[in-house]
Amino acid sequence: MTLSTTTLLALLKQQKYRFFSGVPCSNFADLFQQVSLDNDITSVPAASEGSALSFAVGAALAGRRSVVALQNSGLGNIINPLTSLVQINCIPTLLLISVRGHTDEPEDEPQHRVMGANTHALLDQLAIPWSEFDGTPQGFMACLVKAEEAFQRSVSFAVLVRKGQLSAGLGVVVNDEQQVSAYPLSVGCALEIISEALRPSDLVVSTTGFISRELFRLSDRPGNFYMQGSLGHCSAVAAGVALARPSHRVVALDGDGAVLMHMGVLSTIGYASPRNFLHIVLDNEGYVSTGGQESTSVTSSLEAVAAACRYRAVRRCVTSAELNDAVARSLSTEGPHFLLCKVNQSHSRSLPRVTSRHTPEENKQAFQIALNQPPTFHLQAAPVAAVR
Repeated sequence: MTLSTTTLLALLKQQKYRFFSGVPCSNFADLFQQVSLDNDITSVPAASEGSALSFAVGAALAGRRSVVALQNSGLGNIINPLTSLVQINCIPTLLLISVRGHTDEPEDEPQHRVMGANTHALLDQLAIPWSEFDGTPQGFMACLVKAEEAFQRSVSFAVLVRKGQLSAGLGVVVNDEQQVSAYPLSVGCALEIISEALRPSDLVVSTTGFISRELFRLSDRPGNFYMQGSLGHCSAVAAGVALARPSHRVVALDGDGAVLMHMGVLSTIGYASPRNFLHIVLDNEGYVSTGGQESTSVTSSLEAVAAACRYRAVRRCVTSAELNDAVARSLSTEGPHFLLCKVNQSHSRSLPRVTSRHTPEENKQAFQIALNQPPTFHLQAAPVAAVR
């Protein structure tokens, strides 16, 4: 059974919910697009689940019933505000939780295994009542009735949504051609340019989602560490490697959604200043792997943030020529470097998963072997540069 997102929003509005925030998941179909077009609901596309919950708390304080949508992997990001803000101040919020890695479903990707097996127990441990959604309008209404009962006790309530239970609603028109052609480079084209500039001893840490899958498709090598899950932590992992092994060049392949989720790490990297570090952000202004929902990088200059955080050199690239030049300069001079490359949202029709060839542990072991190979580079000193 499936419920359209149009019907879901109608039922929420019927129960007087008027504020929506969250972080996208593919299980939510076009929910984020639908709610952004609904004039009766104020919606905020949050960078992280904790921020989404905090926006909702603010709206609730101002008298608006609030909904927060998130994947169960994001439960870890809301535990602090959930316990020390929501529960302590008795401000109830409705949580729509997309469940990945459920134990009675076919095996999901490894990053969902632990949270999938522990979602129920975690909610129980936090004393948050929950209900499994059955995919029907009647079932969702029954969940909202239970949520109402919890709200009367000033307690939050969670509705657990599984893959395939929501279908696309009516009225959303997406211009795929406009999304694809907004910038000339695709992620795959950008990664080809970057991969050709790397030396065998260079180390790469790539963020979760389509960026890692494109890199795996184009240039699978022992020196690649593919992040499985952990959105927003790629740059910190890569910088940690760079600081621990200053003899190797280390490249972080990041995305706009990931950088936005934990933007504070840019300040830490600028402070730690690993000279052998190159941070490349492939910015497609959306969460393409979960359905193409818009990210707030549309109205943000991430390269300006990096410059303010004291990266040694910062570049913005749009064309292949600009990216070629920027990568060559960054790999030959002292960092930390930050390259923002604007890309379109087109991808290969069939993107292989890293787990089709490597388990996470095998990937880790191969990366550690590559890390112990002798380096083959020399960095030239470079002055701190402004954004270009």
